[in-house]
Amino acid sequence: VVGVAPKASLYAVKVLNNAGVGSYADVIDGIKWSIQNSIGVISMSFGGSSYSKALEDACSAAYNAGLILVAAAGNSGDGNPDTSEVSYPAAYTSVIAVSATDINDVAPYWSSSGPEVELAAPGVDIKSTWLDGTYETLSGTSMACPHVTGTTALIWAKKSTLTNDMVRSLLQITADPLGNTRVYGYGLVD
Repeated sequence: VVGVAPKASLYAVKVLNNAGVGSYADVIDGIKWSIQNSIGVISMSFGGSSYSKALEDACSAAYNAGLILVAAAGNSGDGNPDTSEVSYPAAYTSVIAVSATDINDVAPYWSSSGPEVELAAPGVDIKSTWLDGTYETLSGTSMACPHVTGTTALIWAKKSTLTNDMVRSLLQITADPLGNTRVYGYGLVD
């Protein structure tokens, strides 16, 4: 398996325990560490249902420091594009919220929708590395989020002088429109 940006440097900033559970305080600490260590892109394949002013402030601080934040929109969709289920931190304006698509560029019913969705990416039946050097095929917006993160890394590798605002705009204008913006945002990341 080769990722979207195979030569990118990756930093694992652990904010959840082995069961995938953590607190917003842990996430905030991870974001602060990323700011202090000049990490270019923060990829967050997790989400919570509760708004947090402290988490929103941490995300805004990272964005204002020049970082790009990408997060899974969530897997709480009900198939109705008129409802809003985007989780936090994806729902914050400083974060790129990513929904999932299948092999036909269609969002599965469970992919969270809402006005916060900014981009869509492959998120159904994605083969990836797993524990103990094995591979698994998984589905979820957590599989879609890294596609946008990798694309962001590729853009910055090619044009390192761009600001995070410029990279974000480039992601938006180069996305392939897929339809309802509440489901796909600007479209499929390209």
